[in-house]
Amino acid sequence: MNSTNGTTTIRDTRSIPGPLRTAPDMPARWFNPADGDFDAAASLIIADHRNDGEAEDIPVMNLATWGIVPVDGQFAMAPLGRQCGPKILRANAFSNLMTRLGAPVEFVRDRLAAPLQIATANWILASAEKQQPALLRLRGDAIASVHSDRYCPIDQEDLLACVRDALVKQNALGEVEVKSIATGLVDVLRITFPSEQQVIKVGDVTALGLDISSSSFGRSAAHVRGSLVRLRCLNGLRVQERTGSFSFRHIGDIDRMRAGIAEAIPAALAVARGTMARWRAAIDVMVEDVAALIAGMHDLSLGEQKVVEEHVQRELGVHALPAHAPLYEVLNGVTSAAHALQPARRLEVEAMAGDLLIRHTGGRS
Repeated sequence: MNSTNGTTTIRDTRSIPGPLRTAPDMPARWFNPADGDFDAAASLIIADHRNDGEAEDIPVMNLATWGIVPVDGQFAMAPLGRQCGPKILRANAFSNLMTRLGAPVEFVRDRLAAPLQIATANWILASAEKQQPALLRLRGDAIASVHSDRYCPIDQEDLLACVRDALVKQNALGEVEVKSIATGLVDVLRITFPSEQQVIKVGDVTALGLDISSSSFGRSAAHVRGSLVRLRCLNGLRVQERTGSFSFRHIGDIDRMRAGIAEAIPAALAVARGTMARWRAAIDVMVEDVAALIAGMHDLSLGEQKVVEEHVQRELGVHALPAHAPLYEVLNGVTSAAHALQPARRLEVEAMAGDLLIRHTGGRS
């Protein structure tokens, strides 16, 4: 209470603390390597992950033996037995943990004050009806992801070694060119086979390729999927999920992964060859009501839909979506729009383009 010039002012020094924050995840980036060499590209991916922090896995017999504590305004986990110090939680790890505990991630993270966040999270941890074993994946001194105890850590060094072995077995290691790389929560290696590229239009060449993707943070299984890469702009169109994608969950051992990838690479390429034939046929296919076609891509957010519309208009050289247009140009607009998105989302939009291609070319092959 202060008195100034005969007036009394009551100052309330109490305040509600803001919510705790999560530490940032490994940043995502998508880039084109300089020379296309497989080993050089693999080294870039591995180096990005090493720069993110030293990797370590901590097996936990029961999550209830750990608690949530604040550290410098951030969420952290600490063992009740104090066998190690608190570990900051990254955004991905916090989401993993809350999901495993059945708690609403956004509500706990964004809507509660810090004391309520800590009390709520610890109450949920302590009140679990059964033991919850887990695996904490660390980068540096931060928890990057939280998994079940069945999770098999197969990181990029092991995955890329499996891919390399498979390419050697196919006598293709010296033939392939790496066109794009993505690193972050989801990693992607996009490779093409120059011996299997075709001129679709004059000056417009498309190469047969493969997308090999995985995650060191539980955000994706390991996938091998056939793709087409338009070399003029490096737009990618991915083979639809049901027939051209081969997936391997992070369960089991590295030998299972090695055998699976060795089989998946030639199989995915065979499916991609069929997609190349459809891609050539797309030149002669007209689609009606382009606006309705884009609006029918229900997995796009409103913002993404607007970006797709803008890129399709640019590809067609028009200022408004036309009543009808060649399928080939429409799909190139969709895949061009995907460049503006985060790597994992970019792949999903490119797969949508693959689905549109299959749908509109019908029985063409």
